[in-house]
Amino acid sequence: MSDLSAIAESVFGLRGRVVVLPGERDENALVETAEGRFVLKLHAAGIDPAGLDLQDAALALVGSPRLVDRRTVDGRVARLLTWVDGAPWASVGPWEPLLLARLGAHVAIVDQALAALSHPAMHQLHRWNIATAPQLDPAVRALLDDVPWQVVHNDANEHNVVVAADRSIAGLIDFGDVVLAPRVCGLAVACAYAMCGHKDPVRSILPLVSGYHGEAPLEPAELAVLYPLIVTRLAMSVAISAEQQAADPTNTYLSVSQQAIVELQGRLATESAELAHLRFRDACGFRAVPTEHEVVAFLSSPSALPATVIRLADGRPGGYREDRAWYRSDAFARSDPAERRTVHLGIDAWQPAGEPVYAAFDGVVEACEHRPAKDDFGGIVIVRHRTAGGSPFFTLYGHLAPATLATGTVVTAGDRLGVLGEPFENGGWEPHLHFQLNTTLLGMGTGMHGVAAASELDVWESICPDPNLILRSTAAPAPRARRAEELLLRRRTNLSPALSIAYAEPITIVGGEGAHLVDADGRRWLDLVNNVCHVGHANPRVVAALAGQAATLNTNTRYLHPAIVEYTRRLLQLLPEPLSVVFLTNSGSEANDLALRLARAHTGHRDVLCLDWAYHGNLTSLIEISPYKFNRSGGRGCPEHVGICEVADPYRGRHGADGAAYAADVEARLSERDVAAFIVESLPGCAGQIELAPGYLEAAFRHARAAGVVCIADEVQVGFGRVGSHFWGFQTQGVVPDIVTMGKPIGNGHPLGAVVTTAEVARSFRTGMEYFNTFGGNPVSATVGLAVLDEIRDRRLQERAAVLGSRFLAGLRVIQERHAVVGDVRGRGLYLGVELVRDRTTKEPATPEAAAAKEGAKARGVLLSTDGPHDNVLKIKPPLVLSEDDVDRALDVIDDALAEL
Repeated sequence: MSDLSAIAESVFGLRGRVVVLPGERDENALVETAEGRFVLKLHAAGIDPAGLDLQDAALALVGSPRLVDRRTVDGRVARLLTWVDGAPWASVGPWEPLLLARLGAHVAIVDQALAALSHPAMHQLHRWNIATAPQLDPAVRALLDDVPWQVVHNDANEHNVVVAADRSIAGLIDFGDVVLAPRVCGLAVACAYAMCGHKDPVRSILPLVSGYHGEAPLEPAELAVLYPLIVTRLAMSVAISAEQQAADPTNTYLSVSQQAIVELQGRLATESAELAHLRFRDACGFRAVPTEHEVVAFLSSPSALPATVIRLADGRPGGYREDRAWYRSDAFARSDPAERRTVHLGIDAWQPAGEPVYAAFDGVVEACEHRPAKDDFGGIVIVRHRTAGGSPFFTLYGHLAPATLATGTVVTAGDRLGVLGEPFENGGWEPHLHFQLNTTLLGMGTGMHGVAAASELDVWESICPDPNLILRSTAAPAPRARRAEELLLRRRTNLSPALSIAYAEPITIVGGEGAHLVDADGRRWLDLVNNVCHVGHANPRVVAALAGQAATLNTNTRYLHPAIVEYTRRLLQLLPEPLSVVFLTNSGSEANDLALRLARAHTGHRDVLCLDWAYHGNLTSLIEISPYKFNRSGGRGCPEHVGICEVADPYRGRHGADGAAYAADVEARLSERDVAAFIVESLPGCAGQIELAPGYLEAAFRHARAAGVVCIADEVQVGFGRVGSHFWGFQTQGVVPDIVTMGKPIGNGHPLGAVVTTAEVARSFRTGMEYFNTFGGNPVSATVGLAVLDEIRDRRLQERAAVLGSRFLAGLRVIQERHAVVGDVRGRGLYLGVELVRDRTTKEPATPEAAAAKEGAKARGVLLSTDGPHDNVLKIKPPLVLSEDDVDRALDVIDDALAEL
């Protein structure tokens, strides 16, 4: 052993504590100094310098760890690297799905960085390269020509993955095995080591594979070779470790993973490689069986004419996807004892013993057997068929009398395959046919499962689609129930990762009532977030109106219908003159987009002025006028045709409560461009629940109109009585806009939006181009809108918002006196904000504290959200059907959550 301490000091000028670290070939040490912590690597004599150059190039692209210096010491290369803070993967178990997903994502990020690496040494042979391993099946090797190749890290084992204290992945270390290989090989290495110690190894790494795919989408061809590459890596590890131990029996590091790997190989010996492949495909959002779509499309087409399989008139067909708790014998056990196979994959047709069963289509008998053991199939026949495109599919007939057919027998649709068996010969079951459709048999033959584990049903539904595609009975599949972790995994794979989800531990919401939500376990949550369900979740009046009209008629606005005319009339009664023309849309985003079109048609100009940190919707035209989006992560900055005006924020703004002073910024922006519209949220939400400084809109609108600009009030968040004192937010500033846009609360969750403007602006939109919105203003939506207006009027919800808002504000101000972290309490009616700061004088945002307060309230059953430029404002915007007790409970919970900070 060399004197690494002396090398650290004399060669690299580092003085401090030196701790020897294990290594396969190199001598390694942690060097702790006043300047920081470093890794010193003294490489074995004779190491290829080109290989080290490749490592250094890889480190430069990845960025962490970072190469600090490289020197030669007595003919050996010494390298100094930065230290990656955290703990090795091996010491931070158990490894929860989220951590595995993070590992997959990190391996993908490293791969993406290394994809740009080109170096002569990457072509050298490497003993740890799976693609050239002697253990690799030649058939798999041939498939590797069809997948992407690049330099990969190639050694994400349990000692080279560093996990941070917050259980994020701090980094990958040891780049000694970087190699040119199929990209999927790096993932295969991570999977091979991450599945060690798990009862169901393949299931355990599905989040890892999904996490990788989320960052660097995998091709189907890569997923097809992933499992054999994992198995090959494990075989390589055992073989190379044995060879290394024989050469260096004193180096215990060489055998550190071997016991777990040998145990893992034993578990994988009974694993279906095809099923593993299908599970990987499903984890990445593909349909598990590649040919499933073709099979289902064929069976759904007019050309598929199945024969009658069994007489159904007197039977009880059904049971597909039914979860049957009575499957309790060992036959339905899995490697993971926590879950059994209980979900039925076929349809049962109950008829007496001796009832004949017929082939559904032309085909060939793939397999047949008599399996009389208890709970088994008894007589079973499986017939292979083909789609018009040539893809195979299979029909399975179980619980027959002992089969008389032979494998390979050609059958014609309608040929008799056998008869239903007695209980003593069909596995002990009451006589019935188990009919199952399979897109693959997984090599299981007559051992094919007839039931699956609930957690794997997505895969098995692809293997065994609904047999009613063939039977064509009235039976419907049983409804599915999913656990929260399954919902989260499915969401990550089949929904865009750009969709966020609330709270560190998501809630599965299945119901709502008034101001409360109900989760899958029956727990009730006070909802202080949802300003969409304005008149309450599942409002009976709105639900009845929707159902009644939907049961009668739903069409478009090209036909006359009383509900559309009545709704526009009622809506206009609530607006000041000269606002008199209504356009109905499906959402607030559509409404704001249409408002821009109206303004541009009226003025002949294109440019738009908006407020800083504004958000007006998710359409491209609206992202362009939403600094909340274009100035944050993923945004492209302010477009040329948009001018950003200062927010009249009485708490943080430079002019305090002087609204006219802020409006001078609007006047200045107008002088810089030809503007079509000035659009403003009447009470800005994403900017932090701000009530604009008094007089701001009056002055800003005056400046805009003097320049011929159309003034748009975005009421999507605050309209329909939420502010209490007025029905519309713009009324609190004593102005009348040229255009008002509406959404969210207008339909209480039903997709409805509206634009209301003046006759003058509306006339400018008559350019000869028809405006038509297929669903905007349909009779169902109009009827729902009327029910919402009726509820607001009859239950006096505007007055309720005023009274409860005053109660809420008073309580929040008491809380402000008790907690220094509360910098400001603001808002009007039931549209409130609580801004948290670390110092009331400097107003330093308390962003982590706001997140903690939100989670603390959630832990107590109250749902809040956070927003604002610094994400430090607690937003309160509940349904207007809140009660006094709800307000008092919310205040107590917020008080307690802040006390924990």
